[in-house]
Amino acid sequence: MKAVLMSTQPKWCELIARAINPVRYSAFKTIEVRKTRPKIETPFKVYIYCTKAKEFFVHGGIRETLDDLYRLPSGEIKYGYSGELMCYGEDEYDENNFLNGKVIGEFICNEITVAEYGNYCVLPKVKTMIDELDLLEYANEKTVYGWHISDLVIYDKPKELSEFYVVDYEAVNCCEHRERIYNNPDFTNGAMLPGSYLCEDKNDWCTKCKTRPITRPPQSWCYVEELQASGF
Repeated sequence: MKAVLMSTQPKWCELIARAINPVRYSAFKTIEVRKTRPKIETPFKVYIYCTKAKEFFVHGGIRETLDDLYRLPSGEIKYGYSGELMCYGEDEYDENNFLNGKVIGEFICNEITVAEYGNYCVLPKVKTMIDELDLLEYANEKTVYGWHISDLVIYDKPKELSEFYVVDYEAVNCCEHRERIYNNPDFTNGAMLPGSYLCEDKNDWCTKCKTRPITRPPQSWCYVEELQASGF
């Protein structure tokens, strides 16, 4: 099934992760605002990719990051300077505690709110964690979309980008079993649209079954193949 991989800045990842324990935190994020939306019906699965750190400072000649996303040994996910982990024993954390550049979890987008210019109030700060002026600047007088977050799961062990697959369009276009319907009069029987593709091997619509591992994160989001169910 089709799913979505969404690139998210570390500070927003922390606020999304807080929704796992809403009793503990007074502020957490339950709506993600984007300028576009997938062309698939809700509900659909969304994987959360935490972008790499971009803010740095130099301490003792060592370049350190300021916008890390990291997990404390207690399980709490935090945003800021991961040097805090050095306060714990070396046996209390490992590479899985550092979450930048990894897929940290997933959620089900069960609704999308359309917010047109002049009606951004349908995306309240208490759910988006975005100030009104910041939302206005981000929207730039255009329509934006609020992806509602439900059934959130934060992985015990983050997943690597290479574990996710996207359609390999070059391989699909070269597939020997892919046939344009208008080239075969047996298929143009009124039930199938001329100009679409059929898989001769499976005698069904071309489902673009040829995939490849994703090599770089999307700028905002992209379609991916849904992972097989497994432990988190």
